[in-house]
Amino acid sequence: MVTPYEKTTSLAGPASRRSFLRSSLATSAGVAGMLLAKTPPAMGQDRELRLITFSHFVPTSDEELKRQLEEFGQMAGVKVRMDRVAHLQLPAVLASEVQGQKGHDLTSLWVGMPDLYKKHLVNLDDLVEKVGRRAGGLTDNIVGRDGEGHYRAMPWFFISFPIAIRTDLIAEIGETMPDTWEDVRRIGMQLKAKGHPVGIQLSHSEDANHILRGIIWSWGGKLVEADGKTVAVNSPETVEAYKFIKALYTDAMEEEVLAWDDRNNNVCLNSGKCSMILNPISAYNSARTDNALIPGTERPVHQVINHIMPPAGPAGRHMSAAYNTIGVWKFSQNQELAKEFLDFHFQKDQQEKHLTASEGYNQPLMRAFSMHPIYASNSKYYFAPYIGWYTHAPGWPGTPNAASETVWRQFIIPDTAAECATDRLTAEQAVKKAEMQMKRLYRRHS
Repeated sequence: MVTPYEKTTSLAGPASRRSFLRSSLATSAGVAGMLLAKTPPAMGQDRELRLITFSHFVPTSDEELKRQLEEFGQMAGVKVRMDRVAHLQLPAVLASEVQGQKGHDLTSLWVGMPDLYKKHLVNLDDLVEKVGRRAGGLTDNIVGRDGEGHYRAMPWFFISFPIAIRTDLIAEIGETMPDTWEDVRRIGMQLKAKGHPVGIQLSHSEDANHILRGIIWSWGGKLVEADGKTVAVNSPETVEAYKFIKALYTDAMEEEVLAWDDRNNNVCLNSGKCSMILNPISAYNSARTDNALIPGTERPVHQVINHIMPPAGPAGRHMSAAYNTIGVWKFSQNQELAKEFLDFHFQKDQQEKHLTASEGYNQPLMRAFSMHPIYASNSKYYFAPYIGWYTHAPGWPGTPNAASETVWRQFIIPDTAAECATDRLTAEQAVKKAEMQMKRLYRRHS
């Protein structure tokens, strides 16, 4: 069952002349014209611009997004409302809105959803081009597009997956930081024997979907061809990747990872149990905020956590990331207003505030922010400007689309990898099962 929305509704009062003039420079011509005339749009008090997004793992990111929505509402003379749902519940909420053709105006979308819902999303080609020029270009030219190449959502930000690792435990056994997946298995096996296993989900979680794709790619496997249509998961390379996943689970992990959600690996690291996980910087930030201590000591655990690049495999270093987009529903009665908010939100100063509020968790897809000073503000973030070199959107080497999104939501890769890891299927059988399930879904969306 979907949890009730966390809602914020705001009705702005009159703005000062100074704020009118300032905001006219930062918004699109439609809103700027309203401000210069000091006249809210007709029936403005009865209009409400509604946005839905997932509950961010860094609450201050949501707070800043809400602040920007409210500031825009004040400038435009309309009510605004921002609703949040748990990230795993967002797909069900959006499917319900599409079915009923009503709900919000603006919506957060996972990377394959612009294609999945292309018939229901406004074309944003012109706005993406405008924002891209303003930002010195985009770091990814695929995210946000549908299967025909049109932008059905704005490329927003990605959330990367470095290794978060206990440096003190590595030092205790006289090892150096792992560079390859084989290093992770070997070092993890030693630390598991000391009560500090590796923590990688083999379960219905976003993290499992991302990390397991990274392992497959690092062995030279792929789920689909570059055409985004031809299922290619059943290959010798993917079979070898599944064999490694089994070895990693057997040698370095514990059975609990089979039932973990996206929070459990953070808890395992910050409680002092896990030696390493693959995760965004939320685990480190939580440890710092909560001042979590290494068990039996007074030493904060965040002091001994560091982030390093995802491991390399036989075919190089590859990892998936959570690419986020934001779009406008066609059934919205406020389409132009919604696009004007996006133009406002993607102004450089607003993106600056959103990035800073996320404590570096959100990595904008605007090239102007690739080497942002926030990544130099803490040595634990050194990886951030460079991890994009090795990061791909789910669906790679093809374009994320409706079929790849459906495969993702059905957890085909985590389920078959878990069956292999626990000896219910051989690697060959598990990969064959994944192929059969994927082909069925790709045929449905062809």
